[in-house]
Amino acid sequence: MSAAVETKVFFKRAVVAAAFSPRLVAVLNESQRILKILGAWPIIVHIGEENPSNRSKLEDAVARSEFRDHPPVLIVRAGQPSDVLMDVVLEYEADLIIAGALKKERLFKYYLGSIARNLARYSRCSVLLLTDPQQKPQSFKKIHCAVDYDEESKRAVEIAATIASSDSARDVYLTHSFRLPQGDEKKAFPENAEEIKSIYKQEDEKLKQFLEEALPWDIPYHARTLYENTKATALNFAREIEADLVIVPSRQDHLGIWGRLFPHDLELALQDLPCSLLLVKRPV
Repeated sequence: MSAAVETKVFFKRAVVAAAFSPRLVAVLNESQRILKILGAWPIIVHIGEENPSNRSKLEDAVARSEFRDHPPVLIVRAGQPSDVLMDVVLEYEADLIIAGALKKERLFKYYLGSIARNLARYSRCSVLLLTDPQQKPQSFKKIHCAVDYDEESKRAVEIAATIASSDSARDVYLTHSFRLPQGDEKKAFPENAEEIKSIYKQEDEKLKQFLEEALPWDIPYHARTLYENTKATALNFAREIEADLVIVPSRQDHLGIWGRLFPHDLELALQDLPCSLLLVKRPV
């Protein structure tokens, strides 16, 4: 994908969660690559007792990572993980948190799953969850950005376009999941072909108009409208197209796509993410 994308800083500072796991360097390398695209300055945080041993482990991991040439701020602090991370966000006025999901490491699954759940639900800033970090990171080839028709979605689309352009992504999918008109939720989706065609035509036009306003750059993309017949329509679509990254906008009131995706079973859903997930929240 080739496109002339203007330089724009979406995030100023990012807090990177650094758990002492076999994949710590992979998490750091993935974070460094993405932060370089997004223009954010890193603060790396390990949750644990501040002592020479933990400090040395963290410094050694950073020295072996892609952060070594531009040493970030390093913090070692005891406490409840998600609380510590959100406290550091406030102290440094950060607007992004990055954490590894590490689904393949069973010893860390519950611990990190709980952190991801709390960050996604309570963080006042954007959150990036890396599901399969690699020591030698690969670019994103398929990006799926789900949108509503609001300001948070416009920012999510701009971020998707920036990452896609930098990574020369092969495919960018910009989708909107629609439901039946308010008051008709209990009605079955029409079976008549003409009715179905008419509904999708209207929804396609709404998405087209929104993207014409939201996309300031001329990039190739696939626009799709999806009938929201399950709570996980956006994630199921990402799984279907084998996306590398899903970008979802979220309002602070938890309404919109994010609220519909994970109203109650957030932790269960986060443990079964099809790929890395960027939850875009409006800066507070």
